[in-house]
Amino acid sequence: MRQFIRTATVLSLLGLCLSPAGWATQKKQKNSKDDQNQSGAPSLQQEQKPGEQPADATGPKVSKEELAAYKAFYDARNSDPSQVIASGEAFVAKYPMSVYAGAVYSELTSAYLHSNQPDKMIEAGNKALEANPDNIDVLPIMAWAIPRRVSAKTPDAGQQLAKAQGYSKHGIELLNAMAKPETMDQAAFDKAKNEKLSMCYDGLGVTDVKTGKYDQAIPELTQSVQLSSTPDPVDYYLLGLSDELTSQLTDAIAAFQKCSDNGPMQVQCKSGIEETKNKAKTGLEAPK
Repeated sequence: MRQFIRTATVLSLLGLCLSPAGWATQKKQKNSKDDQNQSGAPSLQQEQKPGEQPADATGPKVSKEELAAYKAFYDARNSDPSQVIASGEAFVAKYPMSVYAGAVYSELTSAYLHSNQPDKMIEAGNKALEANPDNIDVLPIMAWAIPRRVSAKTPDAGQQLAKAQGYSKHGIELLNAMAKPETMDQAAFDKAKNEKLSMCYDGLGVTDVKTGKYDQAIPELTQSVQLSSTPDPVDYYLLGLSDELTSQLTDAIAAFQKCSDNGPMQVQCKSGIEETKNKAKTGLEAPK
């Protein structure tokens, strides 16, 4: 019963952890505004420049006013999130059927995340993916965020978690097959790719924890923390919890230790260390 209460408590906290620690650090270190989106990592999505239209675009020709409005948004896309939101919301309100709407929603997804508006972030992300299901900047955000928002009270919890799994797997597939853009150096590409892969694996891992598939969550959460330059403390806690619940006690203590010194999961991780040590006194370590 005690273990069940611990598990339920941390899962209820996940909905509050919608600000990746790594991004907060990266955003402070952001230097170039030419190739980075609001996540603080370089964008891997080919941006739709003013004057460019999708090959399958239909409908009336873009007016000069619409083009000018999108150019203003495009030029300000790396400014403060509040400015991106104000400009983006004004654009889609005036031009809801624009060929540029998908690109605007893509930027809004990240801007809403960093202004702590998760409901609007999910809504914008859905619209961005409706316009382009292969949007490699939005897929990882949605894969990461949706499972953390789902709770036992979510009416369509199963459908939402299934959707997040689909985004995660599709994102991983696209990222692993992606060639380095000519405009990026290899180090920047590798870092951006790994950060986005980390979020996709996080989505898979959190989903499996929430559905009680702890053995499956372990390799996914391990991938997430290994790929990120600044691993999410939540991932370390959930990794430790999954290890503990599958009797990988040594690994559990190591994972809990990673998030016990600082961060939002410090109390839970310290408690996890003590719980696992007590369990090790009477329990057996499962073979790997």
